[in-house]
Amino acid sequence: MTSTVTHIILFPVVRNRADQETLKPMLDSIRSALPEGWRAQLLGDETDTTFRISTGTGTKADFAALATAVNPLSAETLAKWATIRTNSATNDRVGLLVMSRYLTAPVRDGLAKAGISYADATGWVRLVSDSPMLAVTATGADRAPNASTRRLTLSLKGASAGRIVQALLSCELPIGVRALAEAAKVSPGAVSKTLPLLTAEDAVSRDDGGKIVTVNRRQVLERWTLDYHLLTSNPDVRYFVAPRGIESAQTTLAGREGVALTGPQASRVYLPQGVAPLMPPTQIVCYTRDVPTMAGGVGLQEVDAPTANVILISPQDKALLDKPAVIGGIPVVPLPLVLADLLTLPGRYPQQAEALMDAVAKTAPAWRR
Repeated sequence: MTSTVTHIILFPVVRNRADQETLKPMLDSIRSALPEGWRAQLLGDETDTTFRISTGTGTKADFAALATAVNPLSAETLAKWATIRTNSATNDRVGLLVMSRYLTAPVRDGLAKAGISYADATGWVRLVSDSPMLAVTATGADRAPNASTRRLTLSLKGASAGRIVQALLSCELPIGVRALAEAAKVSPGAVSKTLPLLTAEDAVSRDDGGKIVTVNRRQVLERWTLDYHLLTSNPDVRYFVAPRGIESAQTTLAGREGVALTGPQASRVYLPQGVAPLMPPTQIVCYTRDVPTMAGGVGLQEVDAPTANVILISPQDKALLDKPAVIGGIPVVPLPLVLADLLTLPGRYPQQAEALMDAVAKTAPAWRR
């Protein structure tokens, strides 16, 4: 059989042996996905890089590869590059192979829709060609590998990370590290250690000067709630019943110093005017510095979690209670924390968080999915 060669856009990615070592995890992912008897080789020089697949029948497909830390925004740019190159006069270029340490689901979807092949170090592979006919796919990890970030923050646990995330979800872009640190009231070093984790997972992107230029707010929030949970991350969480009902308890709590509501009651405050809440209020979730003292002052009775209609919580970040926002006479925590708390409460509260984000997104595009 006469061999057929497919050229996928010429982007130089191999300059030396170190570059080849960097690409090795992606090559391993591809090799693991290939049928038995197929071979994969990386061929490169100073001006071009070729990734060659040889099938068991002797057919060859030569992919010219682009190694990149691709993100959702650059995926669209890559698609435009691919269109330009595939319509060139040579008429023998039919696509592009993107190789990256990790490709998130939005990036993979964008590349696939653009007809661009890809491979990452966790095992995600999509190699597609019309001539020769080629379709190889494999599934990788749901999260980016962190092996190369041992000296950086590997989680978003703790009060400092919570401040940084909430600032990211509220700030105007672009914003630099020092400005973000000032907004979050943390050190610039804490921001510098946290941003690589969010960047690696394509939740944020930065320009050449290091400024944050895009923030996928829902993705940042989802990543935060992998490490933060309302009922386990805060030091004191206790359950109560309000003998006179939650409306009376809320009125009393709202009039006290050093409290801030979150969860279902706070979500109603942040709903745009004219938007009805997803479900009626059945529970109060409130932050306070001293849970036993506040419970006694309001006349709450401590009970087991299943029968509680009031949850009082001492926050991991005490500064949360210094100057809470008061909206409609109700002291509340910032919107990002309300959403995180809803997402980590049991029952239908995560759906309430999604509904709130959808409602807010109608006037605040940054919250759109």
